[in-house]
Amino acid sequence: MRIPRIFTQHKLQVSAKVDLEAKSVKHIKDVLRMNVGNQVILFNGDGNDYSCFISDVSKKSVSVVIENKNTVDNESSVSIHLLQPLCRAEKMDWCLQKATELGVNEITPFISTRVNINVAANRLDKKMNHWRSVIESACEQSGRATIPTINQPTAFNNAINNSPNDSIKLIASPTADENSLFSTDMTVTKCICAIGPEGGFNQDEILQAQHKGFTSIKMGPRILRLETAVISALTLCQSRWGDFN
Repeated sequence: MRIPRIFTQHKLQVSAKVDLEAKSVKHIKDVLRMNVGNQVILFNGDGNDYSCFISDVSKKSVSVVIENKNTVDNESSVSIHLLQPLCRAEKMDWCLQKATELGVNEITPFISTRVNINVAANRLDKKMNHWRSVIESACEQSGRATIPTINQPTAFNNAINNSPNDSIKLIASPTADENSLFSTDMTVTKCICAIGPEGGFNQDEILQAQHKGFTSIKMGPRILRLETAVISALTLCQSRWGDFN
């Protein structure tokens, strides 16, 4: 059986004994049905995997002892910041999951003219915790030991206004010209990629982004759904400048 990777908030070091969080306890006991002596891998986002064995199992707790620390070297050579429109819950989770698997480093959800979803202030903390959990689970599955950052939702103009100038900036648009950026030999280490909502960006938003240094990119002759556009744009960036080679 493949050794399961488990995210934890605990500080980790070799020889330490760690009591796992309730979510992981349930998964180990009720889903995987693991017992004392079985192997697990812990990670906490510090870039390392920690090989462990289960030392204690009780009705409500599971403890492990850390045996080894191994540096994980699977982060992309290009740092990608995804500007992701807010969308309905299941689709948002799906986009966050796939973006994490595709190596994104930072995600900023945004609200634009054609985004008809918002997060109530009294539910923001709960929503942020849920999104972090989705990202952490995607890291467990994909083998990443560095956790992408998820920022609080903001207005689209704030997201582009705060974008640093040391990055290549891309905005997806079905009316863009040919993607000349992807045919050049430039070396890119930082990229910001903005994907529009289901209704797309309006022309004013595209012009605002271009004024802030964004280049419009077109991903083929067909109109893509939001989730398809996210995967396509990130794959293009990784193929041209990252580790899909």
